[in-house]
Amino acid sequence: MKKSLYNPHDKFFKAMMAEKDIAIDFLKQFLPSEVSALIDYDSLELKKDSFLDDKLREIFADSVIQCRMKYDKESVFYLSVLIEHKSYPDKNVALQLLQYLVNAYQSQMKNEQALHPIVPLLFYHGKQTWAYRSLSGLFPDLKPRLRRYIPDFETVFVDLVRISDTEILEIENIFLHSSLIMQRYTDFPEELPDQLKRILKRFAVEKLSRKNFEQAIFVYFFEISNLKREEFMNLVKTIPKDKKSELMTTYEMIEQIGVEKGIEKGIEQNKVDIILKGHQKGASIEFLADITGLSPERVKEIISQNTGL
Repeated sequence: MKKSLYNPHDKFFKAMMAEKDIAIDFLKQFLPSEVSALIDYDSLELKKDSFLDDKLREIFADSVIQCRMKYDKESVFYLSVLIEHKSYPDKNVALQLLQYLVNAYQSQMKNEQALHPIVPLLFYHGKQTWAYRSLSGLFPDLKPRLRRYIPDFETVFVDLVRISDTEILEIENIFLHSSLIMQRYTDFPEELPDQLKRILKRFAVEKLSRKNFEQAIFVYFFEISNLKREEFMNLVKTIPKDKKSELMTTYEMIEQIGVEKGIEKGIEQNKVDIILKGHQKGASIEFLADITGLSPERVKEIISQNTGL
């Protein structure tokens, strides 16, 4: 299948972070313990805000999370989780993160807010090894007397491909570790079908079901894999029975929208048919918006016009 109508990694990561329990366990897993200990995780709130400007949007996607301090409920700070777009490491990314933080603080000032600290977490799942360097690391030969003038800051850096499968699978939240495994193998498409089979078998054994998020996993799988229809049908034969129809329905909807083999057939009427069919099968507004590329408002409008709801 052709890769996405738009960036599939951003879309899937945001779907992952929109699930509160997954977002909490993601942060508990990757934040330094001294930062995690400060957070009242019950107060966690995913914001619609973005601190990206047009230029930075070519480099990152961001999920902005607001939380309160565990021992001071009036104190607020932000966690900005940034997913790296580039397929190769960029030694100057610390400069881009500095621009991001400047944007974030300026945004708070424009809204006449009290300034709240921002903890940046950079999430990278590229194939190449990346030794992240802080801003001061870009000046290795700088004299100590000048180094104090460098506006340095700490960044939490997660290099997913350098974390072993064993470590990921030890994460208790099965939806989180399944999501991370899928992202870890994005540059290894030949291994993705086996990874999906293992995930679905685990869901079946644990009797787990979260329909909308499972659909997000299926869509992500189809967008980043190179399966032909025959290969897909062979895959379907190997997965647990209770997941077959769901996987088939998702595949048919994506195939119908015209992303297979690079053929864009997603004309408006085609999208309408997919939305109505998906709505009848219980698909969520968000899921239908994702696979058609339409806004949630437009999806609701199409359903209302054609069903009277």
